[in-house]
Amino acid sequence: MIGATIKHIATVFPVNAEALKSETKLQQHRVIIKDFSLNTSTHGIPGIARSQSIPNLLFWSISFITFLGIMLYFIIQSILAYYSYPTQTSVSTINEWPQAFPAVTICNYSPFRYDTFIGPYLNYTNSLNLTNTTNTTTFTEQQALYVYDYLQYKLNRNESVNEFYYPLSSMLIKCVYNGANCSAADFVQFTSSSYGLCYTFNAQASHINNGTIHYNNENGYSGELELDLYIHSHQY
Repeated sequence: MIGATIKHIATVFPVNAEALKSETKLQQHRVIIKDFSLNTSTHGIPGIARSQSIPNLLFWSISFITFLGIMLYFIIQSILAYYSYPTQTSVSTINEWPQAFPAVTICNYSPFRYDTFIGPYLNYTNSLNLTNTTNTTTFTEQQALYVYDYLQYKLNRNESVNEFYYPLSSMLIKCVYNGANCSAADFVQFTSSSYGLCYTFNAQASHINNGTIHYNNENGYSGELELDLYIHSHQY
C-alpha cells in the first residue's frame, strides 16, 4: 500500500520514488525514537522530546548532558578507586623509658631425654608383648608406634612424666642479665605439648624477684640477657 502511494505521488509530482522511500524510513525512525524518548524512565530525555520551543529544548538538553557528565565522572572515579586498592597506614611512636624487659622462653627441641625414657618405655612394651627387646641403644619405628599409648598409660595412673624432661639445671651453663648473674631459680617452668618442659625468664611470679619483672635499665645497662645452654643433642 505504501509502495503504491509512493509511486502515485512520484507520477503526480516530479519527485524520485527512491527519495520518497528514504524520507519515509527516516520519518519512521524519528517516530520510534520520539516514542522511546517520551516513554523512557531516564530523567531529562522525555523533557527534550516534549520541548516545543528552542529555550525549552536547550534547558533540558543542557541539564541532561550536565548530569550525565556528573554521573559518568563519579562512576569512573569509583572504578579507579576500586582498582587502585588504596590503603591507609597510621604509625605513631611513643618513647618510653625504662621499658620492661621482654619475657624470654627456652625449650629443648627434644621433649624427652632418651637415656631416662628408653628403659621404662621398653619395660612397658615388653610387658604387653608389643616388643621383645632389651636393646636400649636404638629406637625402632615399631617401638615408636606405642609412645603415645605409654604416655597415656602413665597419665591414667596419675604418674608423673617429669623424669623424662630436661631440667633447666642440666641445660643452663651461664645466665647473666645486665651484668648480674642469674640462675635456674629466675625462670618459671611450664609444660608445652610440643616441647615438654619450657622455661621463661622474666615471667612475673611471686617467688621471683619479689614478684616484679626486670626492666632494661637495671645496673646501668640497656637490657642484655646472656645464656649459654647445653642442649643434650646426643639424647635426641
